[in-house]
Amino acid sequence: MTSVLDQKRRVVLPRDVMEELGLGEGSEVEFEGRKGEVVLRKVEKKEDPLLRVMSWNPRRRGKVRPVKESEIKEVWR
Repeated sequence: MTSVLDQKRRVVLPRDVMEELGLGEGSEVEFEGRKGEVVLRKVEKKEDPLLRVMSWNPRRRGKVRPVKESEIKEVWR
């Protein structure tokens, strides 16, 4: 498989390579030079737990019901 650099030094990855690495639009890749070769690696993004919690959007369903005193005490046992 070969590809050609354009005027802006961009290269099109062959479909087989993209599928093998699981790449798609917006995927982040890393380049490493090794003795006259270039290694391309997919960057695995680690999920930030704080961002996950901050993006949580609860959707309430049903009606709010009053909580009994006994239910509140049960939580603290």
